[in-house]
Amino acid sequence: MREYVTTLLSGTFLEGPARRTYTASHALIPDRLLPPEAVKSRDYDRMTLRIAGIALADGGSAIDIGAHEGDILRHLVRMSPGPHWAFEPIPAFAARLCRRFPGVTVDQAALSDHGGEAEFRFMPGAAAYSSLLVRPEIEDSHAVRRLTVQVRRLDDCIPEGIRVAFIKIDVEGAESTVLRGARELLRRCRPVVVFECASAKLSSCVAAMEGTGLEVSLLADYLAGVRRPAGEVLRAAQERDEFYFAASPPS
Repeated sequence: MREYVTTLLSGTFLEGPARRTYTASHALIPDRLLPPEAVKSRDYDRMTLRIAGIALADGGSAIDIGAHEGDILRHLVRMSPGPHWAFEPIPAFAARLCRRFPGVTVDQAALSDHGGEAEFRFMPGAAAYSSLLVRPEIEDSHAVRRLTVQVRRLDDCIPEGIRVAFIKIDVEGAESTVLRGARELLRRCRPVVVFECASAKLSSCVAAMEGTGLEVSLLADYLAGVRRPAGEVLRAAQERDEFYFAASPPS
């Protein structure tokens, strides 16, 4: 319903009020009235913003990869003057981000470990699950529109003189390729990275960041100052079915 309403009102004077009303009302729903996965996702969002606030406390730039409707980005631009970047391959969403955040560099592109063009699997009825990957287990219950999108490496998009302090990645299965295409930036800036990833694919993300100086943690562990060996993080992620993680320099 949210996707339908915001798309219907996109570009009108009602878009902003409708979005703010929905977000505010959803935040007031008690946890006991939400499905467990919705509660978990809301907890992840809250922890993501706490981590971002810590990372951006002294300024610096933030990068939102898979910015979608800008729900996280709107907080990032308040935390630091930037400059900030957002990457979103779906044309309507990218255009909306440009309108909402005129001070942010919005790139209508998907990120990966190479440049060029690729087929993007856009699901209009469930846009948040759209991906560069073919995922039958998700697509079987949704209509899929195939889009040809620009693909870039993050290393080719951010000037070397920029101090990147925080990165958020939500790219529906393509996390490891995004990280491989950002290795130079990660090594140079050593930002805090919060990324969504299926626990079964976490090892590929850890491998993609090898040599960058970043270590992976569960979100709650990061906020508590707890650091575990990578193998222990992988085991805990699978046991608890975690799907959001933080990568940061060793403390």
